Amino acid sequence: MGWFWFAFTGGLPTLGSALASWSVPRAGAVATFWIATALVVVGGLILLVGVREPRGRARLVSQREKPIRALAHSISLLWRKPKIGIACLVRVINTAPEFAFLVFLPGFFINTVGFTLVEWLRLLSVIFTSNIIWNLLFGLLGDRLGWRRTVATCGGLGCALTTLALYYVPLLHHNFGAALAVGVLYGATLAGYVPLSALMPSLAPEEKGAALSLLNLGAGASVWVGPALVGLLLKPLGIAGLMWLFAGLYLFSGMLALTLRHPSDRSVRETEVS
Repeated sequence: MGWFWFAFTGGLPTLGSALASWSVPRAGAVATFWIATALVVVGGLILLVGVREPRGRARLVSQREKPIRALAHSISLLWRKPKIGIACLVRVINTAPEFAFLVFLPGFFINTVGFTLVEWLRLLSVIFTSNIIWNLLFGLLGDRLGWRRTVATCGGLGCALTTLALYYVPLLHHNFGAALAVGVLYGATLAGYVPLSALMPSLAPEEKGAALSLLNLGAGASVWVGPALVGLLLKPLGIAGLMWLFAGLYLFSGMLALTLRHPSDRSVRETEVS
């Protein structure tokens, strides 16, 4: 799962931001959109031509199973196994602030801190370069530290602290190097949620497919939850208020993660032995 998020994050905010930082000053925003469209087409062709694994090309459930019934069965897992619902909420909180930041932090860094658009794009690329590296590392560390503990401390608590640093350090110092440093830390702590991808299906071992579907539901929901919170709360709270709100949400997700006890979590085994 760490490799999946490595690839996902490597494209969307990392290489994409790096490419835009080069193309926007030289070709303009509209041309950059066309370049992005061409890359999407190339990616689709690579998938169609290069990935020929036979299992993925065929229907995975029986012909008798109706799609709507399968969907309803997957969604019902939220209340049939409440810990899956909690894990889904943690997954929403994981990246909701990330997508919210893409809405309002460009204005903050450009208009308030004084960075250029190119500097903001490079900062974004550095943040998620750090994230893709730590996605892999936390895939390994999570197995050693315990999935639940890693998500709660490295993810929830870590992101709460680095979110506030991402706002206050550039605001106080107006220094691009300092912003890069805290950006690297935020990207690293954001990867602390990676073990959730293994923990969530383990909470429903007999229905792993449905659990992974709900994991993806949480990931997709975060794409609109984050910007929706910005749209609703930016005016009354301001940028500082939003950053404190997202830090609080990260802390809340860490507390929720502590409730996701499973025997495969090393911290749980240690508690049982003691």
